[in-house]
This record gives sequence, C-alpha cells and structure tokens, in this order.
Amino acid sequence: MLLVAAAPKLGLPIEAVLQNAVLPPAALRQRGLPISLSVARQIWASAERMSGDRVLGLHAAEELEIGALDILDYLTRSCRSFGEAVHRVIRFSPLLASGGVLSFQVTGRRAHFRHLSQDGVPAVAQLIVSLMVLRARAFSGEDIRPLAVRFRHRGARDPGAYDRVFRAPIEFGAPCDELVFDRELLDVPFLTAEPRLCEILEGCATARLQAVGAIAGAPAAAGSSLLGEVRQALRICIAEGNPNIDRIAEHLGVSARTLQRQLREHGTSHRALLTEARAEIANHVLASSGNPTRRALAAQLGYASPRSASRALRRR
Repeated sequence: MLLVAAAPKLGLPIEAVLQNAVLPPAALRQRGLPISLSVARQIWASAERMSGDRVLGLHAAEELEIGALDILDYLTRSCRSFGEAVHRVIRFSPLLASGGVLSFQVTGRRAHFRHLSQDGVPAVAQLIVSLMVLRARAFSGEDIRPLAVRFRHRGARDPGAYDRVFRAPIEFGAPCDELVFDRELLDVPFLTAEPRLCEILEGCATARLQAVGAIAGAPAAAGSSLLGEVRQALRICIAEGNPNIDRIAEHLGVSARTLQRQLREHGTSHRALLTEARAEIANHVLASSGNPTRRALAAQLGYASPRSASRALRRR
C-alpha cells in the first residue's frame, strides 16, 4: 500500500488512518496480492478526512522514494526510454492494485496515457498520473512536461500543487484521467537504462503477474493466469479502441496464431472473451450513467460506430 510508504513523510498516523477506514481484519493481510479498489477507496478516503488534504495523492507521489513501487519501479527505471516504460507500467500495473484500467494510445503527434476507474478515488487518480510524470523526470534527467493533464474529479483547493507537479495546463471533470504528451517524448532515453536487467525483471514481473492471477482466481489451473492476462489486455485495448486479436497478442508478447491456439486449448476464444468483456463494461456503464449517448457507449465499448454497438447489444 503506497500510502503506508508515504505516511511518515506526510505526517499521517497510518495506524489511525487504517482504523478509521473500518476495514475487515483480513483486508491488508493477503500478502502477494494487489490491494482491491474498494479497500484502497476506504483507506484513501480515511486519510483525506484525517489530513484535510484535498491533493493528498499529489503530495504522496512527491514523497514516494524509488523502490516504493517494488518491482515496477526497478523494471521501469531499467527501460531504454520513456515510451518503453509506459508500456510496462500498463502491462504490470495489476501487481500494485486491482480495479481501474490504464491505456496508452498514440494519435498523430500526440500520445495519450489514460486511467479509467468507475467511481474512482481522486487521491488515487492524482497519485497514478503524477507518478508517471515524476518518475519519467527522475529516470531521464529531463524536465518532461505533458501538453495537458485531465482529471475526472472536480478541481481541488490547491491549484499550486498541480502546477508544481505537472507544470502544464490542468482540466477537471474530464471523461477519464489523462496525460497528453508530445509523441517525441516517448523516445527520451533513460539515464538509468539497463537493458539486460530490464529483461530479467520483466521475466520476474511476468511470473508474479501469473501467480497473482492464479491466487486471485479460484482454480489454479494451467490456463487461469492466461485467461486473466487476456481479460486484462482486453479491458486495456477496449479503452484504446482496438481490441482485435493482433493487438491483444501484442500486449501479451505472443503471435496472434499462438494466442488463438492457447485459447482453443482452454475452451474459449478471443471473440467469446471480447463479448464477455464488453457485456461487463456495458452493464456497468448503463447502471452508473443512466442513459449515455449511443456514441459515448460505443466509444467505451471499443466499437467503430454507434450502429455496431447497437447491433451487438441487441444480440445480448
């Protein structure tokens, strides 16, 4: 839990924060598993209440030393460039917390890093987005600045904290939390790059990700971690707008043909899992948003047009 690591420097009485969060006794005892979004929400809400700090996520990000993100810190700092680090953050973010979807998309000369979490916590959004910028500066030695920073939550009382961390225009009330960069920044080299170490750590992170999938899912069957990774990749690619088999395979580091064969061996397919993922997202959006426009719903489901989304929803 990153708040626990930052608490001493923030002057937060972490034991009192956890007690005030009224968590079940076992909520933080599952070692090796990422903390759930519901537990994170309770803890951060408790910390905000006790501290009165409306930009607690920004302050926590500034205080977290390298290594606080465990293997993800060491893996990303050993990447060759900012762009490589972003892709690894997205792939291995489930090692830190469950809930929420990270995605990355390059459009023209703009690169978009997005965080989407229904009913998310402002402090968690602040933490995730600011850590991307602060770590990039620390590892590259460059004054990396986004072109724009957007948050779903409303503006806080301390605009100076946002200006200090991002040094970029800030928007609130956006559809998702987002960093927009000039595409050229993806090629900024990291001074801390160690390609061989990066390969070793990526193997360790992949094994840990598979272990988390096997522990979190009930049966630890051979395919449980694979299906978990495919479902996570589908959520990411749906958010990016391109959940086809080639893109999913790219996320997993295999060929499309290999992925199709593996899914057949476990009694399912890309089409079946994609339909399942879209149905879950549609149910959540319709339940939480009431009556979204067809275009908005189609975009959230990764369809090219509202008509495609309508046809698919009618078949459900």
